[in-house]
This record gives sequence, C-alpha cells and structure tokens, in this order.
Amino acid sequence: MTCVSEAGAGAERIGASRNGKGGTGQKGRLDWLLRMPPEVERAHERDCGSERVKHLRHAIIVGLIVYNIYNLTSLYLMADIQPFTVAMRLLVLLPGSLAIFLLVPRVPPAIRELLLLQGMFVASLLPLYLLYISQSSYASYTLGELPLVLLFGNMLLVLRFRLALVFTTVTCLTALWVIHTKPGLDQNLVFPLTVQVVTGLFFTLYGNWHFERQRCLTYLAQYDAENRADRAERRGEALRDLTLTDMLTGIANRRHLDETLDAWLAGDRDVLLMMVDVDHFKAFNDRFGHVAGDDCLRRIASALQAFAARHDGFAARYGGEEFTLLFAVDTETGGAFLADRLVRTVRELSIPHPARLDGLSAVTVSVGYAGTRESGVREVRDLVTRADLALYEAKSAGRNRSKAG
Repeated sequence: MTCVSEAGAGAERIGASRNGKGGTGQKGRLDWLLRMPPEVERAHERDCGSERVKHLRHAIIVGLIVYNIYNLTSLYLMADIQPFTVAMRLLVLLPGSLAIFLLVPRVPPAIRELLLLQGMFVASLLPLYLLYISQSSYASYTLGELPLVLLFGNMLLVLRFRLALVFTTVTCLTALWVIHTKPGLDQNLVFPLTVQVVTGLFFTLYGNWHFERQRCLTYLAQYDAENRADRAERRGEALRDLTLTDMLTGIANRRHLDETLDAWLAGDRDVLLMMVDVDHFKAFNDRFGHVAGDDCLRRIASALQAFAARHDGFAARYGGEEFTLLFAVDTETGGAFLADRLVRTVRELSIPHPARLDGLSAVTVSVGYAGTRESGVREVRDLVTRADLALYEAKSAGRNRSKAG
C-alpha cells in the first residue's frame, strides 16, 4: 500500500482524485480529532511507520540547527540573560531533542508521538519563560520566534492533530499569560502581540488539521480500495474453485484434471495415471436408488482423495462413476503397488452391494494405469487411452483388480 507523505505534499490532489463521490464515507470514519478506526491506524503504522520515523529524524536535525541560530538573536534581544538562554538551549533542549532522535525508531507509535509533543512543549515554552524573566526592553521581539516553533511542530513534524491541538492551545494560553502579566511590557504592545500570537498559532494549527485530514482521507481510500481488491480476489478464487470442483463429490472435476495433467506432463517428472471405475454401479443404483448411489460415490471420492494425498497425488472425478488419480512416481516400480493398494482401500470401505452377481457383497473398483517412463508417452490423449484400455482389461478379467497399460 502506498504511504501518504507525512508532510502532506500533494495530499489534497491525491485525496480528491481517490475519494471522489466516496469521500463522504471516508470522512464519516474520522472523528473530530482526525482519528481513524483502530484497525486502520494499525495498518497505517505498519505501512507508513518507517517512513514517518525517517521523516521525523530528518526534521529534528534541521529543527535543532535552525533553533540554535536564535542563540545569536538573544545576544541582541535578551542581552541581560544571554548566557542563560544559550545554556538552556544547549544543555536542556539540545540533549532532549537528541534523545528523542534516538528513541523515535525504538518506541511504540503512541509513545513516539507523545515524545514529539513533549519536545515541542520544551521548544515553545522555554522561549516564553526566557521572555518573562528578561528585563531587556527588546525581549518582546522574541515572540516572533513562537509562530516559527509552532510551524515546525504542526507543519514540519506534523504532530497528530489531537496532539497539535493540545500543543497549540497550551502554548497559546501560556503566551497570552506572559504578554498580559510580564512586568515592564509596553502596554501599547499588548493588543498587537495578542493578535499576532493568536492568529499565527491558529494558522499553524489549521495547516496541521488540513495536512492530517488529507493524510487520513487518502489512506482510508487506499485501505478500502485494497480491501475491496482483496475481497474481489478472494471471490474470484472462490468462483474459480467452484469451476474446478465436482459439485457431487467435492473433489476436483474434469476441468481441474485436464489442467493438472497438462501441467504435470509439461514438466520432466514421471507421471502415473490411474483410471478408476466403480464395479457394477448401475446395479447398485437400480437396487438402492440414485440418492444412495450419490452417497456411495461421495464415500469413494473421499477415500480416493485421502489416498492420493497420502502419496502426494491428485484425485478427480472423470465422469459418472469413473475417477482419475495422478502420481509423480517411478511408474515402473510404484504403479502396481499403488494400484493394488487403491483397490484394497475401496474394498475395505465395506459399502454393501447385495445386487452383485459375482459372489461379492461389497462395492469394489477396477483400476487401469499407465505411466510415462516405460512408454515414453507424454501426450495427454495417449496416456489416458492406455490407462483406459488397461481399465477395460481389469474389468474383463473379473473386476476388483488392477491392470497396467
């Protein structure tokens, strides 16, 4: 699944093209804090978490470089506490940011986002604290740094909106408190600074909301599209299985047999093919009826499929009361062994058949088999013909037996 850019580049264009008329449905799955359903959040982290971490680590380094440039501005704007401002940035903010840089790839996603929020609080509240304690007449100009800090957190780091809302609200309230309570601040600056702070912080929060909303809507559209594709693929596979399954017995049908036999013969493996016919099945149907006959075929099919599975083979219903089994074995040495065991396996089902006239009282099968090694035959038609002729010989010889073709 394509991961949406954390910085939101091109998100509106992508979101609009993917959402279309379905956008309302995507929006309905976001709460007002822009949280996606839990299973989607987990999928997003699985698909995009590594990209998010990479983006954050790059942004943290860039932010640290730019943030520490303000050590130069404090030389002019907060000369009275300039050594202290440098110390706070270098000894508090820098180590903390580097710790977050190291931790973001190693902690769970929720902790990662909370670490970012914590770091941004330090980055925004520290300058406000320095402004409050500075006695410099130029200190109020440092408020110009505050929207830039908010811009970094809300639109470059792209804090999750719920955290950006907390970050912006707390920072805004703290800034207003500093503006309105700082001793010695020119009262003519209180209103302009209030307007600048509130509008600047609002715009960064709006930008964050916009990026986050498009990220969520785009990912929801991608997530749903993939789910629909997966469901369609599963339905397609289910329909294909139906076309390859015999509806009466539940094992492979003639079409599946043809595809499998073609594939096996196209390779270089030796193939053993068995044609299996239920002995005196018409008499069984005449005596017990077609419902009982269907039950009989299902029991035999199940036994043949289990037999094939034990020997890494393949079983299919050829048609009527005939079945076909394929094995990838050394047909010169394994054919007779497998065919005799198959005859015995069906006989041991002990399905009653009192309508037989040959002295037996249970359902049996006759088997004709042919292999590729001894004949060199690798054409489907020729191999089936040889096995079918061998089946005819087994039936002519008294049934309940196998013959090689």
